Amino acid sequence: MKRIFLVAYLFVQASVFSFSLDLELNQWYDFTGKLGDKSIKLSFYTLKAGKLIGSYCSTANEPKVLLSGNVKGNEIYLTASLNGKITDELIGKIFTDDQDRLEVSWQKMPKGVKSIFKAVLLSVTAGTADKRYSHIVGSDAAAEEFVSDVKKSVLMGDKIWLANNLFYPLKVRISEKLTLNLKNKNQFLLNYDKIFTADFKAVLGKTFSQNHFNNYQGVMIGDGEIWINNTLNASEAKPVFQIIAINP
Repeated sequence: MKRIFLVAYLFVQASVFSFSLDLELNQWYDFTGKLGDKSIKLSFYTLKAGKLIGSYCSTANEPKVLLSGNVKGNEIYLTASLNGKITDELIGKIFTDDQDRLEVSWQKMPKGVKSIFKAVLLSVTAGTADKRYSHIVGSDAAAEEFVSDVKKSVLMGDKIWLANNLFYPLKVRISEKLTLNLKNKNQFLLNYDKIFTADFKAVLGKTFSQNHFNNYQGVMIGDGEIWINNTLNASEAKPVFQIIAINP
């Protein structure tokens, strides 16, 4: 009887841990986790026949590293490359046992240090292989450069740059009892310290500058602390951006 129970238990456990994430075609999947002491966002785009392309980035001011590989069932294989040179090899699985997550053996090439990278699914975004931010005009690089400029200006306290790159009028909810109605640059500058507190700056400092969630509302920085979108006169040739929402 105990043996039958054990066999049944092992079967159930095997079934549970074999569940793989049902990846849809033409979607960006974003996973976040720690690699050593670095916060990493790993993003891949699903193509036909299980092929994957993408990139990973950190919260540090470092270049994005490109990814390519494939997925079969819940088994995933990726290689990372920077400036055309393969830098890392990632081999592992995608699970949905308790939450959608990724676990890979991450090895520096050639035959370098090997680490275990565990990450959870943060978001899924529609887009194309060539254009992640399909809801805005301008290249992905242009959008991410503007995000980087936003973060830099906040952390350096560049009030003037921020004031010049906001959409007005702008409502900023500071607390349940206080919502600021900013009609122009002067009002923003007068209320700057109420918005960009030390705590808020610390949160923004830990956000990624690349591989963002986006939808028809625009591109989201962090967990929605700031949103950006194009200006009304933006074009593919001149993709001007602005901050359209601030949520301290």
